[in-house]
Amino acid sequence: MSGYYRLIFLFAGYFFLNTTNIRAQVNGLQIDPVKEKMYRPYMLWRHQGEEGLEAFRKEHPHAYMQELWYYSQSFYIKRNYLQEGAELDASIIAIDRFESQREDDTEKLIILPGFRDALVLLPSRSLLYKPKP
Repeated sequence: MSGYYRLIFLFAGYFFLNTTNIRAQVNGLQIDPVKEKMYRPYMLWRHQGEEGLEAFRKEHPHAYMQELWYYSQSFYIKRNYLQEGAELDASIIAIDRFESQREDDTEKLIILPGFRDALVLLPSRSLLYKPKP
């Protein structure tokens, strides 16, 4: 019987440490105000406008930061990947459109027609947040 309790205790400790680590990551997030402004339209759309977004931000500050991190930092742009094409403006990327192409363990390179820059999705396992479909 004591082995059973040890197992529960170890599981609870693991769960607590894992949850604490995720919260520490979210609490430590520093989103660049420029990026916050760039990706605000996606947040406004997701939360049905200004009032909905402000209510979400006030009521769920951790979730707000996680979601903003997702839209602004769950990818990066690899500049000049191709020799020809237009420069890719990061603010036009609605990253959730590419979510089905994201891989679990490796970065995923996506070439967008007409652009010389490529989009690189971070692996799913490294995401602090992933929106529900």
